[in-house]
Amino acid sequence: MTLPKLCVSFSGGKTSGFLAWWCKNNLSQQYEMRFVFANTGLEHEKTLEFVQRCDREWDLGVEWVEAVPNHNERKSSGARVVAFETASRNGEPFEAVIQKYGISNQSYPHCTRELKASAIRNHLLGTDWDGYFTAIGIRVDEIDRMQADAREKRIVYPLVSAVPMDKAAVNRWWDRQDFNLEIPPMLGNCVTCWKKSDRKLLTIAQDDPHAFDFMRRMEERYPLAGHNVDGTPRTFFRKHRTAEQIIARSKQPFRRWSEAVNEDLFADEDMPNGCSESCEVVL
Repeated sequence: MTLPKLCVSFSGGKTSGFLAWWCKNNLSQQYEMRFVFANTGLEHEKTLEFVQRCDREWDLGVEWVEAVPNHNERKSSGARVVAFETASRNGEPFEAVIQKYGISNQSYPHCTRELKASAIRNHLLGTDWDGYFTAIGIRVDEIDRMQADAREKRIVYPLVSAVPMDKAAVNRWWDRQDFNLEIPPMLGNCVTCWKKSDRKLLTIAQDDPHAFDFMRRMEERYPLAGHNVDGTPRTFFRKHRTAEQIIARSKQPFRRWSEAVNEDLFADEDMPNGCSESCEVVL
C-alpha cells in the first residue's frame, strides 16, 4: 500500500524540533515522511548545530536546502541542497533574494515565502515528490497563526490537533532531554529579524551591534531593489527605521529584554510582529 506523503518543516526552533521528534515516533507507520530545513544564511550557529544534533539523535534524514532565486524570470525561488558543513553562514541566500525582490520588511514580507516556503516546495517537486501534506510547528497557544485555508493547502498542525502543546509544555519536554537549543529565545533563528519586538532588537544591538552588519550592508547596497511602489529606499525595520537607527537607539536608556518581562508589558517596545523562536513556513 502506498502511504500518503508528509513533509515535516523543521525551522530550527524548539517547537519544530519537538514536532520532528513526535512525527518520527508517531506517524512513521502512517506517512512516507521527509524532514526539510531551509537555511537563510542568517540563522544563529547554534540553530544549525541544533538541527544537526536532532538529525543525528533521531535519524531524521534532514534535507538541508537554500533558496536560489530565478532572476529575470517570473518564477518563485528554486533550491540547492547543502549540508551542515556547506550551509551558508553569511546571509548569501538572503542577499540573493534581496537582489531580486528587494529588502524584506513589514510591507514586503517575502523573506519566509522565498527563503523557506518556495525553496522547500520546489526542492520537493524537483524530486518528483508531489501531492504531499506539510506539518507545521504551530502550537495551541498560536492558533491565530493557523491558515484558514490550511485544508486546501494540505497543511496539518499536529501540535494543535494530535498532541496539543503550548510553549511551556514544549520547554518542559526539552528540559527532560539530553540536549537542547543553546540560545536564548531573544536570538531566535534569524538573530535580527524585523519581526522581533523593539525591546529584543535594542537589547541585541546593545550586546552586539555587529549582529546588524548584514542589514546595514543590504540597506546600503540594495535600497531600491525590487518593486517599490513609491520609489523610496527600503529599510528593514518597522516605522521605516534603518539598522543604524536601531543601533543608535540602543545606546540610549531603555529597559532591556528578559524572559521575565518578555512581551507581557504590552508597551510599544514589546509588540512583535509574528516572530518568537522561529519563522514557520507558510505555503
